[in-house]
Amino acid sequence: MLRLAFPIILGNVSQMMLNLIDSAMVGHLSYKHLAAAALVNNLIGIPFVVCMGFTVAISPLVAELKGAGKQEQCGNLLNNAMFLNFLVCLFLVILLFSCGSIIYYLKQDIEVARLGRPYLNWMLWSIVPMILFLSMKQFCDGLNHTRIPLILSLSSIPCNAVINYFLIYGHYGFPKLELIGAGIATFITRCLMAIILALYVYNYKPFKNYNIQTFKLNKDRIRKIAALAIPSAWQYGSEVGAFVVLGIIVGWFGAIQQAAHQVSLSVAAMTFMVSIGLSTAGSIKVGEAYGMQNIHLARKTGIAVLKFATAYGSFCALIFILLRNQIPHLFTSDPEVIIQASVLFLFAAAFQLGDSIQAVGIGILRGLQDVKLPTIYTTLSYWFIGIPVGYFLGVIVNWQIIGIWIGFIVCLSVMAILLCLRFLKITGSFKGNTL
Repeated sequence: MLRLAFPIILGNVSQMMLNLIDSAMVGHLSYKHLAAAALVNNLIGIPFVVCMGFTVAISPLVAELKGAGKQEQCGNLLNNAMFLNFLVCLFLVILLFSCGSIIYYLKQDIEVARLGRPYLNWMLWSIVPMILFLSMKQFCDGLNHTRIPLILSLSSIPCNAVINYFLIYGHYGFPKLELIGAGIATFITRCLMAIILALYVYNYKPFKNYNIQTFKLNKDRIRKIAALAIPSAWQYGSEVGAFVVLGIIVGWFGAIQQAAHQVSLSVAAMTFMVSIGLSTAGSIKVGEAYGMQNIHLARKTGIAVLKFATAYGSFCALIFILLRNQIPHLFTSDPEVIIQASVLFLFAAAFQLGDSIQAVGIGILRGLQDVKLPTIYTTLSYWFIGIPVGYFLGVIVNWQIIGIWIGFIVCLSVMAILLCLRFLKITGSFKGNTL
């Protein structure tokens, strides 16, 4: 499981590095540029993770077909999933693109909103190639062909950084586009990734055994994909939606607090990508056991990945505590932002354990194709606990950004407990070794 998880984790972290590099490079322009990047990343968070929720349904379904000895159906599953994901992604991007002026009505610093508006357009359209890339990557991951997607993901880091260097700062005769340049760089990088991976997937000889080049629209197949993808999308959307809402509220307290929020949350989001990699690997292995109807193996695998998530979350918490005063210097030289961010890293440390466990919990339950109750859990935890607690402590009690981050800690901890109990209950409710 860890051999499968490692390349997936590296791929996920490399994608988060694109946003991290953008934040680090524009943060040295000014803290308001950093705050604008934070605002835009908040706004595109919901459509991006909703679309990502549609892609994560691919790997456990492919793993189930593989476990059941139905490999010839995998290609048809990918093509139908790509068709569905592209339509959903295009609809959401066009919808938010047409409503982009909402950025001026969120009670943010007016200069932050002005800087963020054109950056928003480029980041929105970059979601489309990214979702196509992730769809194909999930297909490869589900079949344990992780090497090429990993290489592409890692290659995107220097590619994005170099284009950023040219377009943000205007070096070597390129125009100095500042934050807009970061958006263009991300769009170009993601387009290249999608094109290259498509050439690999649809021309790699071993994949032809899965009927990858034969496209036939299958309503039943799309219906099955949607049955797993829609709850998964809602789960991701609920979590990130809570972070988006509370992140916008952070902007009410000023650009400095918003910039500090971006620094701390960007790093926390990168550690979360490791948890997502563990979650994906867990869902694939549990999905294979589900296809073989072996509940004993599914339980054993799920518990193993939960234990590793616990160890990983504890390790991240320790790193955040020890390096809380050093990490902010990578993003900004503003002393006020650095001081505020160093405090927030203590709160980020407090939710690392819950964040890692809940991410893995969702994945292993998805491997069992159990999505209905976890979807209810995410809605309750984030929207009826996390947001109200964060708003109450941040705005009503006036703890400001500290109150918001306590809301993060509460909802992630509740979610982790509920998902663990659900997995243990399901896998312990069958007698013997088969479903």
